[in-house]
Amino acid sequence: MAEALNELTWVADIRGALDWLGLAEYLELWDTLTGIDLTTNDDVHCWKFDSSGTFSTRSAYRAFFTGSLPFEPWKRIWKSWAPEKCKTFIWLAVRNRCWTADRLQKRGLPHPAHCPLCDQEDENVQHLLTSCVFARQFWFNIFRPLNIAGLVPSRHCTSLAAWWKKAWKKIPKQHKKGFNSLVILGAWIIWKHRNSCVFNGAAPNLQSALQAFRDELCLWQAAGAKGLANLGISRGLQ
Repeated sequence: MAEALNELTWVADIRGALDWLGLAEYLELWDTLTGIDLTTNDDVHCWKFDSSGTFSTRSAYRAFFTGSLPFEPWKRIWKSWAPEKCKTFIWLAVRNRCWTADRLQKRGLPHPAHCPLCDQEDENVQHLLTSCVFARQFWFNIFRPLNIAGLVPSRHCTSLAAWWKKAWKKIPKQHKKGFNSLVILGAWIIWKHRNSCVFNGAAPNLQSALQAFRDELCLWQAAGAKGLANLGISRGLQ
């Protein structure tokens, strides 16, 4: 077991083609196992949310209700209407598993010196999708026709999941599912535009990103995204 872990021979045991979710789980497992060195020492279980280090139901409830114990917004992702590849991307983004400059730098790989879209800040996926000035302008142009421009992330925003949750709570119940799909679509378009700048040498262009959003929005609605259609965003973006 130790040899398989330390020498990464477990990779050879993977058989067959992986779907998007399987690929995401594989990458997450790789990151988790990297740097782990098995020893003969006995494991020691320590519950970090109590000073005694011992788990108790009371300490778990306390950690949950005080916000110390994080819960990923999985329902807003996996229960929303969106292609699987987009859901997988947003899941990885929430968990800081996208290959942005910060992650590439840790592994000694070539990376952009600054955010490719604003050229002002260091790049990480939370900045890219929320506090980046390009992203904020993008979200403003999408939200304005829906009269929710006040939900645009601020320049001090450091968490996609936290901003999404806060904005989602202010959306009427009948539009929450559509809003979730809207956030996933918007984040996906920003990510694709970023990749075009990094890998194809394109220059950041807000109007180009918005047009890509309009085109993809029509495809999603035609494919059955009823929640997006109910928002009436297509008419507002004309």
